[in-house]
Amino acid sequence: MSDGSAGPGANMQRFTPVCAIGASAGGVSALRSFFRQIPDDLGLAYVVIVHLAPDHPSALSEILAACTSMPVHEVHDGPALKPDCVYVISPDRELVIEGDSIAARPFTEPRGHRAPIDMFFRSIAAGRGDGLAVVMTGAGSDGAIGIRSIKEAGGVVFVQEPAEAGFPSMPHSAIATGAADFVGPIARLVERIGEVARSKEAVRSLDEGGAANDLRRITTFLRARTGHDFSSYKRATVMRRVLRRMQVNRITSIAEYADYLKSTPEEAQDLFGDLLISVTMFFRDNDAFASLARCAIAPIFDNLEEEGIRAWVAGCATGEEAYSLAILMLEEAERRKVQVPIQIFASDLDEGALATGRQGRYPHSIRADVSDERLARYFHDDGTHYRVNQEVRDCVLFASHSVLRDPPFLRLDLVACRNLLIYLERSLQKQICSIFHYGLRGNRYLFLGSAETADSSPDLFATVERDARIYRSLPKAPGMQPELPQLVADHRATGYAQAAEPHVARDGRAATPTDTHASALERFAPPSVLVDAGYNILHMSPTAGRFILHSSGPFTSRLSAVVRPELRLDLKMALGKAFDQKLPTVTHPVAVDMEGAIRRITLSVIPVTHGTVAPVQTLVLFNDGGPAEVDEGPDPEALAEPGEMRRLHAELKAAQEALVASRHEHEASIQDLRAANEELQSINEEYRSTSEELETSKEELQSINEELQTVNAELKVKLQSISSAHSDLQNLTTATEIGTLFLDAQLRIKMFTPPVAALFNIAESDVGRQITDFTHQLEHDGIEREVKKVLRDLAPLESEVCSRNGRWYMMRVRPYRTIEDRIDGTVMTFVDITERLEMERRLAESERRLRALVQASAQVMYRMNSDWSRMRELSGEAGLGDDDSGGDNWFARFIQPEDRQQVEETVTAAVARQAPFEIEYRTRRADGTGAWALARAVPIFDESGALTEWFGIASDITESKDFQERQRVLVAELQHRTRNLLGVVRSLAEKTAEGAESTQSFLAKYHTRLDALSRVNGMLSRLESGQRVTFLELVHAELAAQGGDPDTLGDRVVLDGPADVELRSATLQTFALAIHELTTNATKYGALVGNGRLAVSWRRQTDANGVEFLHLEWIETGVEMSLERKSPMSAGGFGRELIEKALPFQLDARTTYRLTDDGVECTIDLPVRRISQGGNERSEP
Repeated sequence: MSDGSAGPGANMQRFTPVCAIGASAGGVSALRSFFRQIPDDLGLAYVVIVHLAPDHPSALSEILAACTSMPVHEVHDGPALKPDCVYVISPDRELVIEGDSIAARPFTEPRGHRAPIDMFFRSIAAGRGDGLAVVMTGAGSDGAIGIRSIKEAGGVVFVQEPAEAGFPSMPHSAIATGAADFVGPIARLVERIGEVARSKEAVRSLDEGGAANDLRRITTFLRARTGHDFSSYKRATVMRRVLRRMQVNRITSIAEYADYLKSTPEEAQDLFGDLLISVTMFFRDNDAFASLARCAIAPIFDNLEEEGIRAWVAGCATGEEAYSLAILMLEEAERRKVQVPIQIFASDLDEGALATGRQGRYPHSIRADVSDERLARYFHDDGTHYRVNQEVRDCVLFASHSVLRDPPFLRLDLVACRNLLIYLERSLQKQICSIFHYGLRGNRYLFLGSAETADSSPDLFATVERDARIYRSLPKAPGMQPELPQLVADHRATGYAQAAEPHVARDGRAATPTDTHASALERFAPPSVLVDAGYNILHMSPTAGRFILHSSGPFTSRLSAVVRPELRLDLKMALGKAFDQKLPTVTHPVAVDMEGAIRRITLSVIPVTHGTVAPVQTLVLFNDGGPAEVDEGPDPEALAEPGEMRRLHAELKAAQEALVASRHEHEASIQDLRAANEELQSINEEYRSTSEELETSKEELQSINEELQTVNAELKVKLQSISSAHSDLQNLTTATEIGTLFLDAQLRIKMFTPPVAALFNIAESDVGRQITDFTHQLEHDGIEREVKKVLRDLAPLESEVCSRNGRWYMMRVRPYRTIEDRIDGTVMTFVDITERLEMERRLAESERRLRALVQASAQVMYRMNSDWSRMRELSGEAGLGDDDSGGDNWFARFIQPEDRQQVEETVTAAVARQAPFEIEYRTRRADGTGAWALARAVPIFDESGALTEWFGIASDITESKDFQERQRVLVAELQHRTRNLLGVVRSLAEKTAEGAESTQSFLAKYHTRLDALSRVNGMLSRLESGQRVTFLELVHAELAAQGGDPDTLGDRVVLDGPADVELRSATLQTFALAIHELTTNATKYGALVGNGRLAVSWRRQTDANGVEFLHLEWIETGVEMSLERKSPMSAGGFGRELIEKALPFQLDARTTYRLTDDGVECTIDLPVRRISQGGNERSEP
């Protein structure tokens, strides 16, 4: 099982994800290919570990830096890991990691025993509990052990395809461990790493707390598919394995993985393999094994049993721990110079791991865990692996066995179960401790992992060595039986504490007769076992264990093989009859040795059927008939029977004795066959080992032959390459349309291409002559000077030259460098650029015309990149700006904050649709003032239909927006005035009707008052926006309309007051009606009838409280009072009511109206409101 350091308590802090890459021989080429292809934005820190010469500096970091844009560092002083960086091991150092810190330290092992790749992989597993591991080309097996730790810790393992690797030994060794998740060529691994890295980031953000239901679905389905129940495993353990499988399959949610598991049968087996955690090593924790040899194995040898030493390694994985235990026991036997039978049962659920253990073949990297003396004594080096020798292999028997499901091994001296209990719930840990105690002899030993303990069962085990986790079994209490393991949790037997208390129900309530009946059956019913059609034990009652007796040899759960030997023959016959004929059977009593006491046992075998369906299960009951006499003969009555009856009794007894003897012989034959089978397996292993050694020798000879063939092939390839290069060069010089002229340091012609002959008057025969000896067709006389300048400065020159026929050429002169980086002349090239220059001229002309068109229009033209992240061009004279440089901050420069979200959403939608759009938004002009703009844009596509950029125009629509706003205000004002006017008209009609004597009288008065309103509204309609009607204009207009025009009446009408007193529109109508009533009364009954005089004055005043108001005085004098008193105003008519009641109510005014001896005095105080407009402040009544 796995190390406890990577168990449920592993550090879950978020670190920079690590991708560890191990390579050896041929690794430089593989690494260069890898880093050329790997994306530089996966967020991984890449750590490269290769086997370097300890006494030579390494240039690997410089080599890799040329292959990737990521920073490459050689590790010296313990840098902190950063995403998207590469870290390379330094010579004569090994790397270890702790958190996000990586350190280089001197090797702890001598040269020849170093495994830096394994060391770093283990360091990642212990310090991070996660990671990606990549094994590439290399000789040996370094990394094979480390990747198992990486996988156990929840990481993902990638291995280069051996067929692609220059040296496939390391990839083969890694694949042989069964820990590789992905195997493929480097190009495919790069794709997988990218997928896993992105999946890992998504998985890290999962809410593990909300995944309980999906996790239960997974464990339930896994139980149905594999027959193994993981519901009692700690939730963190199962979750970590599920998350690892999600990363391998690039799945980002646990619910999605549960569906994938259900639809993909092979994934259930892969998850099952991950949960088994088949990871271990030789002598893991040396101090603990040293304590085991001293405190447990030595005492076992001091008190040996006749059948030798029997041990059980539960959860043995690939067998390293079982073989370590065997080596310790063989060393102790050799030290004591005794020959002791040693039988170690190594059990696990992982058939692949058991196959590795049976083979006993491990990579060379085990040298880090096994001393040289033990390697020489107990292992054989077959070239690529170490193989456990026959002496050790004979001591270990591997078996597929579930601690949680199958019955335990018995009569044991030692049980080793390291780092299995840490993954189980506490209740299940106690049950397993009880099973181990049941299998152990009294005062024998239990060996647990460093993170496990048996302190929870003080009645079963006593501590021997706490630090090493060694415990001693206490003597069994009489009649005590453990709770045996079950197939599934739903069928688990009831505990003994419950069976001992039949008067209390399981849920704590008072026991009912049904509960008492069930409890009594559990206590007093015969022991029973439920078996399937293969005779395998499915369930056992609590007391059935005393009828079970395991024999030596491979473990089996078949009841017919583990029941007491005396009962096996009868049981097989009864089970066959039950399954074949569906008939129950009761066997004859059989004398059975039960721990030294002879008991008469009868078997009741009852098939469990469902209608007519053949039984799939059978119940076996063990009926104890009490003690049996050893020499039991016929009873006295039988002796009195005739001779024939006695003879039959004698024959029956003889037949029974012969049957018993035959049974014993049969059992002995079975044991002999098992032993012969083991021996044949051993011989087969030896033959296989010899065959592998011959195969290795053959491979070595083939390797030498391949090397010679490779050297010969390389020479042939080089010759072919030179010949091909020569042919290519000739074809290049013939087919190229670029004129190329090669000159040596003395300007002599070395070689030229055909287009040069059209510029210089040279032929093939002129090679070797100086170029200055020939004329040319160029209007350029500086060729010799420029060639000498390039030879002197070693810097290339470039110029555009014209030929005499009007064609233009790009002339480049560069130094000619040899492979040894030596200057050996110059190279001149002549590229015909006539068409390009013409196109550039046309393009410039077109652009000039377009720019002129844009500058002449009232619009701005702009160009954006495909996703609108950058403005490529902005030009125009519309006042919105002119910036050819483009920029990334166009959004902040041109879009006002309140419209940015709307613009961003519109642009995003248009980019997604790749369709034209238009939008209005607030912007900022070039002078910094705000403005409204209308922008339209259309997408531009290339020949393949891909979106390349956006072209658009923007117009300043500020004036249009302002006009719309003014129009909106005017409409609102018109609506307000109309409502007020209708209200006033309605009020006029009602009040006029109240005082009218007839219809004609009502119409006359009503029409005059409507005329007054009409005059006021006419005055309002003629005003410009923001203007007001003055008081002077109102009084003058009303007097003129009633025949009292001050301009014609002279000094009879006096108007005295400031001309700038403006009236609010809301005040004007009501106030105008009051002036109309006063004017009408004056023209009909007052000062304007005879020779009277009218004086109207108005002033702005402030009262004692600081409140400003407009004070109006209307004074009529020289009036004939008899006529005045006949007016409606004097009698309290509409006009007086308007002044004394309506004005105070509607306008909050203070009014007086008084008749004097010769006229009328009326005062009106109208409140004034302060108004600020355009930075100026004014008052309006």
